[in-house]
Amino acid sequence: MTTRKKDTELQEIHHQIFIEQAPTAIAMLNTDMVYLAASQRWLKDFKLVDEKIVGRSHYDIFPEIGDDWKAKHQLCLNGAIDVCDEAPFYRKDGSIQWIYWDVRPWYNSNGEIGGLLMHTGDITIQKEKELEKKRFESILKDTSEIARIGTWEVELGNNDVIWSQIIYDIHEVPADYKPTLDSTLEFCENDKSRKLVENALNDIIVNGNEVNFEYEIRTAKGNLRFLKVIGKIEYVDGIASRLFGILQDVTSLKHSEQRLNKAHAELEAIFNSKYTAIITTGKDGIINRFNSGAEQLLGYTAKEMVGLKKPSVYLLEDELEQFKTDMILEFAKDSTDSNFNYRNENVNDTRQWTFVRKNGTTFPVLSTITAVNDKKGLNEGFIAVATDISKIKEVKNELRRKNDLLILAEQISLMGHWQWNTVLDHVKWSQNLYTLVELDENFIDLKFDTYFGFVHPEDKEIVTTYFNKAASDKKFYNFVHRIITTSGVVKTIQLMGKVITNESDEIVEMIGTAQDVTEAKKAEQKLIEAKEELEIIAHKLSHQNKQLADFTHITSHNLRAPVANLNSLLEIYNLSENEKERLDIFDKFETVTHHLSFTLNTLIEALKTKISDSEEDLEDIDFKQVLQNTNEILSGVILESGAIINSDFTQVRSISYNRIYLDSIFLNLIGNAIKYKSEDRIPEIFITSKLEDGKITLTFKDNGLGIDLDRHRHKLFGLNKVFHRHPDAKGVGLFLTRTQVEAMGGTISATSQVDKGTIFTINFN
Repeated sequence: MTTRKKDTELQEIHHQIFIEQAPTAIAMLNTDMVYLAASQRWLKDFKLVDEKIVGRSHYDIFPEIGDDWKAKHQLCLNGAIDVCDEAPFYRKDGSIQWIYWDVRPWYNSNGEIGGLLMHTGDITIQKEKELEKKRFESILKDTSEIARIGTWEVELGNNDVIWSQIIYDIHEVPADYKPTLDSTLEFCENDKSRKLVENALNDIIVNGNEVNFEYEIRTAKGNLRFLKVIGKIEYVDGIASRLFGILQDVTSLKHSEQRLNKAHAELEAIFNSKYTAIITTGKDGIINRFNSGAEQLLGYTAKEMVGLKKPSVYLLEDELEQFKTDMILEFAKDSTDSNFNYRNENVNDTRQWTFVRKNGTTFPVLSTITAVNDKKGLNEGFIAVATDISKIKEVKNELRRKNDLLILAEQISLMGHWQWNTVLDHVKWSQNLYTLVELDENFIDLKFDTYFGFVHPEDKEIVTTYFNKAASDKKFYNFVHRIITTSGVVKTIQLMGKVITNESDEIVEMIGTAQDVTEAKKAEQKLIEAKEELEIIAHKLSHQNKQLADFTHITSHNLRAPVANLNSLLEIYNLSENEKERLDIFDKFETVTHHLSFTLNTLIEALKTKISDSEEDLEDIDFKQVLQNTNEILSGVILESGAIINSDFTQVRSISYNRIYLDSIFLNLIGNAIKYKSEDRIPEIFITSKLEDGKITLTFKDNGLGIDLDRHRHKLFGLNKVFHRHPDAKGVGLFLTRTQVEAMGGTISATSQVDKGTIFTINFN
């Protein structure tokens, strides 16, 4: 063996001895990652004290080492150094060991890499403490946010005030706000709160007393809040150096307390009522509360009843036994347990009882008996709330007698009465109205269409017109029409009624009568024939009046959109925060005002001539220009709603039409699509022109609320017919659109899906 080789081996042995006795965790491995030496600290940190590791592979001892770490070892064996301040080491037993390491190559006397030196440290305990501290701080932060608790300090040397973020949030001030002692007083809601704060500051500074009080503030955003403050003073070398403490937003607690006090006062008011009997019993069934209402109704005093009597003293025995039987059936069901006691159940029963007064007289009451449970849900007795219904019974009996007379009168006069809730489309019929149309009284799902289904096909338009007129004028006009009964009998019916509106002058109900006047009408037939010519003239006059009314609707409806648009632009203008937005909106004001003036002048000129023949003023109109005008008129609501309007007029670019009518059609259909948009998505409208079989077709497609056509198809284009509860819904737009289309010889139809959207198709003649 050469001297140099001996020196190398001696050097390695020396290194091994040094490593084994090192106070830190150090291991020496060769190029095959086989242990040459390891310190006692290494063996202890990695729980290898009882194992012999020298001569074994590092990866055999630590099979949990992954490919990523093995790759790093190979880099170090090629001369790299790997240092890490902390990392989790997932052991094969499932535990996590946090370690730091310094892995670098060691070199033999020839300057060649002989293997790796691994220096590590177990920092699991420190890391767990650090993580525990972070968890505690997170919990403390979350608790403070939930409980709305913040911290505050006042440095007495310079009066600097320090708030935690929660206190900034409570006072609703920005992050750059600088609190002071004076500004704290400025938040006080009233003199009482300000005095509380001033006295507390004086007490804690002058007397050194801890403070604990509540006061009211008005936040920077104007919200009223109740705060609870706890604080103390800190001394350094006997000198007061700072004030510190916590502040909690107790607004919700105060409100809860106020609501609880109000509820308690209301309960006391109810219990002290002289018109409602409230009686409670304990587990033994003995009365323990007997209010003044019970004294008034039954004639007993509370002194005579409380702690002495059971409710059986004022109940009829047979009714009490029936109640017990019902409760056993309800709670025991099929049980045959003879020891079953309904008093242990959670009873809640309302029924009519007969009470016996102290003087022996009886009277009917409506009573609710409820079990009173303790915190564990165990029954502690019952509470009964009873109301004298003697007068109600008398009124019901009187109503029953009058109803019998009404039924008799209806049968004699061949008349029935009806009620129609126009909002819910819910209808009620009297018994004789069922008889008139020969419908089974068990059919209770009555709607307007139920009666409309009996109307003679030739008279359906008459009925629709009259009901539309009633809805428009808010006045019911008596009229006569024919029906076909279930058995096929044709009858002549006279309808009389009344329109009922709410405080907002909106129709909520129609009520009336339907009388069979078939025989009377037969007698009048000759007179009707004699007046036929006069009725034709009257019909023409009525038609002309209707045209004038339609023009009035067109005028008011077409002016409503630009006026509403001006209001929307004004609102957006007032909310704008920079001059550029305001100038842009002001430009839109000019555009809308221009269109409003143009519309007014156009309608005035039309009124100066006549509206009886809409085909006299035809002109070639560009669809794209009409759409642009409409977008400008509706710019406010388009901007407010974010509506997206697209079009495709490549097939047909223009049409010869009445300009007033075409402008109105675009305005109504686009305006409705935005007005009845879905709250769940941005409104999108697509308008397309086509040429089919030599005729122009125009479609308006939207993604709005849609219309239930199965329910509303027959009245879709009716006057004053609305299908959604929208504050601006008037039921005029679609009626005017149909009128304008049909006046020019065209037709309009619709397809729709609820919550999907609607497509209106116009076929021009």
